[in-house]
Amino acid sequence: MQHLRSISCVLLISLLFAFQCQKNDCCVMPPCSDNPTLQGTWQLTGYRDVATGNLEGDPLVEGKFVEFIFVDNKKEGSITGKTFSNTVSGSYTLGDHCTYEIQVFGGTKVGEHEWSARAWLASETTGNYERINNQLILYRNSGKEAMIFKRMY
Repeated sequence: MQHLRSISCVLLISLLFAFQCQKNDCCVMPPCSDNPTLQGTWQLTGYRDVATGNLEGDPLVEGKFVEFIFVDNKKEGSITGKTFSNTVSGSYTLGDHCTYEIQVFGGTKVGEHEWSARAWLASETTGNYERINNQLILYRNSGKEAMIFKRMY
């Protein structure tokens, strides 16, 4: 009889938790994107170390910025843009659960400022992204670093 009461108690607590969870949406993960595409013109505003949360913002070199233009059909796309000193281009694919894979990435090879040189996306690498409203975050280096972009157009 004691064993039956224990099981009943566990079931009751589980049901209460499940009801409470549905009521407050505490068990629902927020979406990683409000739109499953990278489409748009995006300006790089900083790099964030995911482990520490430290943000290294744009050094604001006059007249210089990093801008990527993504064009895709929600499955595959192209990248064009510029860093402080170079023009860049490439291609990528999008996967389930906000994943991306850079297929090819390259550009001109003029000496680059240290901050904008880090914006180059390595070919044949994968990562995750978040896109909410006017912000795009590309996670790279096995999720250790985040590139933070703001939407320009």
